[in-house]
Amino acid sequence: MAEAFQYPTPPLAIYPEDLIPHHRAFIARRRTERPSEEYRELTVTERGEFLAHFELRKVALGTCGRDCATPCQHENACVRCPLLLVDPAQMPRLQEIHANFIDRLQEAKDQGWLGEVAAIETTMAAAAQKLEAMRERAAQPSTVHLGMPDFRTSAGRRTVSPDSG
Repeated sequence: MAEAFQYPTPPLAIYPEDLIPHHRAFIARRRTERPSEEYRELTVTERGEFLAHFELRKVALGTCGRDCATPCQHENACVRCPLLLVDPAQMPRLQEIHANFIDRLQEAKDQGWLGEVAAIETTMAAAAQKLEAMRERAAQPSTVHLGMPDFRTSAGRRTVSPDSG
């Protein structure tokens, strides 16, 4: 029978004034467990490579969301890539690309290029999905009124009216 999980120390109720010291203590413990070379200053070359990565993430339709120092696994087929973060201002460009694929699909079918047909259909589906997501995002209100929170009851206080003496 498996043992039940036990906390190393009794669980604490966390209050705002306790949160920061507990978090700092956690970070200090984690740093002692990790190799110290991970906490060194970056060299000029490393910093340049890091910043260059973000420049390479900029593409015509928006931004690539892949991790730093990772190659593009999708051979720059950005429209298909789930990591493409489409800039809403580029919606007309994506609509134009989608329309162009319709013409290319017909040509590929006419020529009997079945591999090209499959590739274009896949890309068209991804473009349509991204366009739909952009339309849904544009239809949502940009701000949501959440109201004013009332902490009086949750903090154990109650409102006393001036009449109730």
